[in-house]
Amino acid sequence: MKMLILLFLLSPSILTAAEPQRLSDYRRVVIPDEALAVQKAAAEELSNYVGQITQQSIAIVSWSEFDPAEEGLTFFVGESVAEDVLEVELTPWKLEEWLLKTVPQGVVIAGDDRLGNPWSNVTAAGSMLATYTLLDDHLGVHWFWPGEFGEHVPINSELTLPEFDIRKKPTFEIRSVGLGYPSTYHTKTYNDAARRWSRRNRLGWVRSAVFGHSWYDAFDFRTDESFEQHPEWFALVGGKRRPPQMCTTNPEVIDHMVEYVLNGKQQIMNISPSDGGGFCQCERCKALDVPGIMSYDGKTVQLSDRIFTYANEVARRVREQNPDKGCGMFAYTYYNRPPVNIEKLEPNLYLSFVYQSAGHRDPENLNEWRDKVDSWKKLGAKMVVREGWGNHYYHDMHLLHQNQIISNLAEAHEKGFVAAYGEGSKNFSAMAPNYWALTRMMWDPARDQTNLMDEFYESAYGPVAEEMQAFFETYSDALDENWHLRDRHIDASGIAYANVIAAWDRLIPPETVDAAEEHLKAAEANVPPGEYADRVRFHRHGQDYTRVMLELLTLYREVAILGLKMDFFSTVKKERRDDPAALEMLLKRANELGERREELLLSHRDWAGPDEGLYAFTNDRGLRRWHTRVKDALGIDKPTALTKELLNAEK
Repeated sequence: MKMLILLFLLSPSILTAAEPQRLSDYRRVVIPDEALAVQKAAAEELSNYVGQITQQSIAIVSWSEFDPAEEGLTFFVGESVAEDVLEVELTPWKLEEWLLKTVPQGVVIAGDDRLGNPWSNVTAAGSMLATYTLLDDHLGVHWFWPGEFGEHVPINSELTLPEFDIRKKPTFEIRSVGLGYPSTYHTKTYNDAARRWSRRNRLGWVRSAVFGHSWYDAFDFRTDESFEQHPEWFALVGGKRRPPQMCTTNPEVIDHMVEYVLNGKQQIMNISPSDGGGFCQCERCKALDVPGIMSYDGKTVQLSDRIFTYANEVARRVREQNPDKGCGMFAYTYYNRPPVNIEKLEPNLYLSFVYQSAGHRDPENLNEWRDKVDSWKKLGAKMVVREGWGNHYYHDMHLLHQNQIISNLAEAHEKGFVAAYGEGSKNFSAMAPNYWALTRMMWDPARDQTNLMDEFYESAYGPVAEEMQAFFETYSDALDENWHLRDRHIDASGIAYANVIAAWDRLIPPETVDAAEEHLKAAEANVPPGEYADRVRFHRHGQDYTRVMLELLTLYREVAILGLKMDFFSTVKKERRDDPAALEMLLKRANELGERREELLLSHRDWAGPDEGLYAFTNDRGLRRWHTRVKDALGIDKPTALTKELLNAEK
């Protein structure tokens, strides 16, 4: 009987809805009797958010329980339900493909759905992608950052749905941003919220792929066995064989890497060299280098020809044995420019292009990026964005570059990039505009950019949108104006840590922080109680952290000049002065602010605020322990509360 009623309601003559459907007329979500977890999650999200928008209950019913004669419209979710309603076979699906289609009885939602955790970005969930496209793009539900007050749900029972007839797959086959340093340092509340934020913003890493440094795992550097048995596999440096680099012209190294890729679990396996320097100086390797062509530091011969001769050979031999297996390579440091003597890259070689669009404020850096990309493209490279949108260089401050993100991802798409991933930060309290721009452009890099950021400010901050836009743009405008004032200890147009670590008070001077403060105070004064006030309070946390951090970094530079050994600062600042009284005064202020920094890091750990995990990670690894150095100089015996062990004890 159900099928007869549906056949009548969905007969070809009336298959297309005649007029927009009222959202308030929807009464239920129908799912398959044996629904997958991702289909159940899509139904729950629809029921929850459409219910909030219309202020009414939206039931979830199985296909066998569904009565098509019941009053009201229906969301039909999942492949089997969709095929019954549409009377067409929808398979096969492309990877992450999704469908939204209007029918007289409602909307059909389906896609490439597979077994797995619906909140994991590695699980194919086409029905969820379609659901969030409906909720976000058409109903105004937004998720600005992880956590409760990062969510905006408009209440509007008068909303109507346009007519849908969409079947497509994501433009970028990987869309991913890391939200802070090791998640094992963060609270369960934050980690759960971060996973949901990623899914709701349609991020995904369904095709299993790794691109990074490979030799540690491939040659098992955890033990000395490989080196003891095959020292000739390792780089010859200063007349001696040593890790962490390998001799890329040794045939047995090539053999080993081919087997590593073929036996690897990922569809695209990493074959990139180890990080850092120490590359092989044997005659065979050096013979592949092109004399006179220097790498990014202006001192070292470019290694692209030797490295991509190795990568091409590995990829070629892998493809001969398994045409579906890919090889992932960084274009990075000493091999970030195209090789000279290689005409084509193998079609299964994916090039992870390491850069930071924040550096594109410098026209020289932007032009270098374009030139390199165009040159790589001529070699047939399958290019992948590997960004540093919010990495540790920025110290969780207001390094806002939403305009550069928008422009770069649009241009990357135009130039043929097939995926985008990179490092981010936990700290949305400072960098929320970056992540709005990032998620929007990763999902749809060809979108109209005209009102992209206006939509963020208006939906996130409502009655104080103008004040909050001015607050954030004060920082981004200052960075635009002051970017040329960074140091040039390393002759590189991009963002080098050594060039920014001692220059932050020039890039974001105190007057910029003060001007931003006035806009934030205006927002605090004008915002009504509720969700908008919660968001302004959230950004107060980020503002207070940036103010503390900027002064601290200046103090660390100055005490290094006054003779106290400080990681990085003592290296980049060669100037020295002897003034014990001034040193003691600055150390006391640095200790005061260092304690305040730790208080801020610990105060709202469940929030998407400054990353306590990154700070604890550096403490555990003995890196950048500036506050400990200050306390030692003052004779203060007070251990930090920010270590992995202590943070996990709080959970």
